[in-house]
Amino acid sequence: MESELTLYDYWRIINRRKWVALLVFAVTIFSTMFYTRLQPTVYRSQSLIKIKPPASYAKMPGADLMDYDPWSAVATELKVITSSEISERAAAKLGLPSGAASINEVSRSYKVERLQESNLIALYAFSSDPERAANIATAVIDAYKEFDLEQKSLQARKTLQDISSRKDEVEENLRSLERQKQNFVERNPRTGLGSALANQLADLEIRKRQMLEKYTPNHPDVLSLDQRIDVVQSKLEEIPAQEVQLARISRELRMQEDLYTTLNKQYEEAKLGVSSIVSFVSVVNKPVPDQAPVSPNRALNMMAGSVLGVFLAVVLVFLLENLDVSISTIEDIENFIKLPVLGIIPNILSEKHLDNWLTQVFKKERYTVDAFRSVLVVNRRYATGIIESYHTLRTNIMSQLNTKESVSLVFSSAGAAEGKTLTAVNFALASAHSGMRTLLIDADLRRPAINQIFGTRKEPGLSDVLTGRSEWRDVVLESADFIMGGLDYDQLMRFPGIENLKILNCGTQPDNVIDILDSANWRELMPDLKSEFDLIIFDAPPVLLFADSLMLAKHASDGVVLVYKAGKIARGALKRAKEQIGGANARMVGVVLNGVRASEMGPQYGNYYYDYKNYVSR
Repeated sequence: MESELTLYDYWRIINRRKWVALLVFAVTIFSTMFYTRLQPTVYRSQSLIKIKPPASYAKMPGADLMDYDPWSAVATELKVITSSEISERAAAKLGLPSGAASINEVSRSYKVERLQESNLIALYAFSSDPERAANIATAVIDAYKEFDLEQKSLQARKTLQDISSRKDEVEENLRSLERQKQNFVERNPRTGLGSALANQLADLEIRKRQMLEKYTPNHPDVLSLDQRIDVVQSKLEEIPAQEVQLARISRELRMQEDLYTTLNKQYEEAKLGVSSIVSFVSVVNKPVPDQAPVSPNRALNMMAGSVLGVFLAVVLVFLLENLDVSISTIEDIENFIKLPVLGIIPNILSEKHLDNWLTQVFKKERYTVDAFRSVLVVNRRYATGIIESYHTLRTNIMSQLNTKESVSLVFSSAGAAEGKTLTAVNFALASAHSGMRTLLIDADLRRPAINQIFGTRKEPGLSDVLTGRSEWRDVVLESADFIMGGLDYDQLMRFPGIENLKILNCGTQPDNVIDILDSANWRELMPDLKSEFDLIIFDAPPVLLFADSLMLAKHASDGVVLVYKAGKIARGALKRAKEQIGGANARMVGVVLNGVRASEMGPQYGNYYYDYKNYVSR
């Protein structure tokens, strides 16, 4: 069962692909900056409007404050402010040409919202110019106030017109009744008592109507007035018919006069209300130009871009991790191929920074010669911690082989560009440094590199020895040979044990490599070499690419050491290489984990080299 990932495992996964994560983050940030730069600069002007009836509203005819609901009124006014009518009026005030285009331009340039729990409305106007934004807000407010005043005046004027019409009608009735009374009196000059009684009856009825507004019909004063009305009516019944007719005309005339007086009073009040009417709209905060743009919000955009960049980087890193079929930890390798990890070779950076970029970022397979030479353990930079990793590797190999006699090892890898040549060369140098007589053989007859690294001749070499054209003692190179090569002379002279190292280059590159390796007289050659050297190291081609390593492992070695660069190739390739070595009846000693960064290892390994360096410097 796989163990659960710890926080350190998550950090290791992210750190392994930190350049991918940084690239995604940088692209996201630059995209956000580019998007922000493309956005038009928008300024905002803000104003605050209050919707409230004035104190004089209650005195207007037909107005009732009890019927006014401020909450629904504000909601209605929000719709009014954003209507096309207001936009059209505002466009006219801004000097825009009439038409739908101008109306749409203005309507899109402002918005309104209600402030919570209040009768206040916030109006926001937007434009690429701060002065223009303030002008738009002012024009909208002025247009809205005019519209509101017109609507309120329209209602008051209609009330005044209705009262005026009724007043004219009553006035016409008065004139008609006055003419009737005058004509009747001219025709009947002796009548008069009935008129006096009629006037008295009209006065009593008016008083009764006024009292009924205050008292009930059973009130004593009302009952007393009813008795007086009955007395006057009984007297009218006793007078002649002519007097009755005159009394009726007089009573109607008196009632119309009273109605006319009331209407005339209401008419004057309505005229006063129309002249004093004001808008419900008042400006709390006037719009002013704001020099700080509201869009684009660079700080918010960059914050959102940063969060998005981190999110995308983490998602991509873990997606690549799930798609990655390689192995990067010691425990995973040992559990997968059931072989021990013999050593951990830390990632060694070249002094040539361009080569580091080419190999790490652009996946170039091999360093240049100068860069390769700068990562050898003869370099004083690696004289402590790095060389100890090769001493540890040699100790573990010897422990696995369980012998104190001379040993021949094949250093190979499952695929290309895993650092087998560098590991073999540094392993040979470290072994010589510890006092072991070491022979380094360039058995990569396909693509030899050791002669270029040490700056020595390529021919004759291994192929010439195997074909019998040369004796190995005649072609082996000693320290004096490669000291005069391309390596730094001072570094070699200061490197202890360099005289213990011998090199056998590849020799003439043949076409039939497999035939030469398979038919060579290894039974005589290897004992002869082991009699002269404590450690024989073959730098062989990748196992999965060529069968050379299998031939060497079968005929010339005591064991095969596979160099595996963490995260380089699929785990299946490593297992396949192990199976091929086993199928050739050769012994696979274990795996060397190469190019490991301390940050990629577990906390039980990550600080080893730093601790060693600090320890030996005390």
